[in-house]
Amino acid sequence: MDNITTFVDNVGRVVVGQKVKSKDSSLLKIKEPAVVNVQVNQQSGQISVQLLPFVFREFVKPSAREKGVVWNFNVNNIVVSDNVELDDAIVKQYENIFEKPVASAAPTETRDEPEVVKLFDDED
Repeated sequence: MDNITTFVDNVGRVVVGQKVKSKDSSLLKIKEPAVVNVQVNQQSGQISVQLLPFVFREFVKPSAREKGVVWNFNVNNIVVSDNVELDDAIVKQYENIFEKPVASAAPTETRDEPEVVKLFDDED
């Protein structure tokens, strides 16, 4: 994946995605954008970072999924950095979101039933 960039959108979300060439200078075209989600563990105080796709691939028709969905962001409504460089771990997480096979929306007949774990003894 080339041209991975990041910016802040008009509602304050940090967005990561593949920058696509645009003939319209007022638009930043981003293929397969993902939002940076930060969570704080209330007990430990540790922070976890996760990337969530703008739209989950399972919601998109297979033909569009193969090409990748491109979103247009108005450059007047975003904030960009001239020198941010994403850590390799974040780039890898981003790539994994869009490279992995899509889960089937419909159940399959070949799926094995999960093992039943007995938590309590049956009393007769």
